[in-house]
Amino acid sequence: MLTNPSAPTSLAAGRIQHAGLRTKLMTAEQAAALIQPGWNVGMSGFTGAGYPKAVPLALAHQIEAAHARGDKFRIGLWTGASTAPELDGALAKVDGIDMRLPYQSDPTVRAQINSGHMQYVDIHLSHVAQFVWFGFLGHLNVAVIEVAGILPDGRLVPSTSVGNNKTWIDQADHVILEVNHWQNPGLEGMHDIYYGTALPPHRQPIMMTELASTSANPTCAATRPRSSPWSRPTPPTATASSPRPTPTRRPLPGTSSTFCSTKWPRAACPRRCCRCNRAWATSPTPCWRG
Repeated sequence: MLTNPSAPTSLAAGRIQHAGLRTKLMTAEQAAALIQPGWNVGMSGFTGAGYPKAVPLALAHQIEAAHARGDKFRIGLWTGASTAPELDGALAKVDGIDMRLPYQSDPTVRAQINSGHMQYVDIHLSHVAQFVWFGFLGHLNVAVIEVAGILPDGRLVPSTSVGNNKTWIDQADHVILEVNHWQNPGLEGMHDIYYGTALPPHRQPIMMTELASTSANPTCAATRPRSSPWSRPTPPTATASSPRPTPTRRPLPGTSSTFCSTKWPRAACPRRCCRCNRAWATSPTPCWRG
């Protein structure tokens, strides 16, 4: 159990302070066993920060064992952004991901997407939460969230990222909390999580008009009784490395900013925009190809 004299006393006193949730402690293997084939799983993480590490690895081992028995076991994997080898890489290597969104940077995942073996929804990161609330992406069965601690009233202290955690916790049928003792307890109070968003057409502006404005909400809301936290030290955050791009693909005609000079003589270019003709520099209809 990590402690920090300079950290808030509420979290430094113990990572899981909610009495009811403390009775639900389990191992990573037990938590992973709750996840069923075909489920959509929302995991925390935004790039190499705040993603669960032990539960995905345990899930990968269980998927590998299921495949060895001849059973089908793949999941839909939703995150805030890309993650790292302990999550994306481990699950992809055992053929455990059926559909991935909204972004990834793992080479194994990339190869499976490009081959058509893995479905992929390439969606802007800022649109994911709203699409989940609308139900566009299907049903979210379980959330797996890394936290730095759980406060006495059940509120969750995020670790080093938030991403879509709020939405995953609100929408999922089940919640697994990976309590990471490596994370500094001083993270308590560092976040600002807004809970006033409504779906269109009822959405209102967020009234933050000054640099010091906050929503005064540094934690994720208390979880319902469905949560199943487990706790054990997990390794520090790792970040996946991406290979250097290779110049094997050329832009299709009409999609490159060099279209005029490579496809058409500039004088004969059929596009009437400021790139081709200075007379069109003030055109109210810029060329859509650029």
